[in-house]
Amino acid sequence: MKVLAIAVMRSMGEEKDPIGLARVEDLSCFSYFTRSTIREHLSFALRTVAQRTKPGFRQTVGLKDIEFVCHVHVRVNGICGLVVADEEYPVRVAFSMITDVLNKYMKEETKWQQITTEQESQPEFMKEALEKYQDPKEADKVLKIQQTVDEIKNIMHKNIDDILKRGETLDALMEKSNDLSSTSVAFFKTAKKQNQCCKAY
Repeated sequence: MKVLAIAVMRSMGEEKDPIGLARVEDLSCFSYFTRSTIREHLSFALRTVAQRTKPGFRQTVGLKDIEFVCHVHVRVNGICGLVVADEEYPVRVAFSMITDVLNKYMKEETKWQQITTEQESQPEFMKEALEKYQDPKEADKVLKIQQTVDEIKNIMHKNIDDILKRGETLDALMEKSNDLSSTSVAFFKTAKKQNQCCKAY
C-alpha cells in the first residue's frame, strides 16, 4: 500500500481553478526520469477532482488506467483535503488522514481564506503524516480511528470520467490545463495509443 500525495486546496467553485495551499508527495516508486511528468499529472488530477467536488461532499475518484485513487473532502467552508493512494489503501484511513491534515492546517494557517495565489508550502506536519500513514495499520492504531458504517456509505466512489462535465473529454481538459506541459500531454497521448502499463488516467 502506498500514499503518493497529500494536498490542501481552497475550493473556488466549479467555474474557477482551486488554489493549492499545501502539498507533500513521495514519488520514489517511480523512475527518476518520469517523476516530473508524474508530478504534473498528479497536479492535474488533484486540481480537477477538487474542482469537481461540491462543498460538503467526500468522494473517491479512480484515476483511469492506473492503480491509484484520489480521496477528496471539500468542507462547506471551501477548504479541501486530498490524498492520492493506491487502490488497496483503506478508504477509512485515507479520510481520517484528510480530517487530521485539514484540522492541523487550519490551526496553523488561520488566514487561509485570504490566500488568492498558488502556494508552495510543505508543512512539517504534512511530511510527518505522509510518512506515518504509509502503513495504514500503524496509523490506525496510533489514532484509534473510530468510524461508523454510515460515514463510509456517504463517500461516493467515482471514476475520473464520471466527474467530467457533459460533452467534456479528458484529452480536451488536459490541453487546457496549466498544470501539464506539452511534454506531459504528449506522454499521455502516446501511452494511451500504445495501451502500455504506464498509461495514466
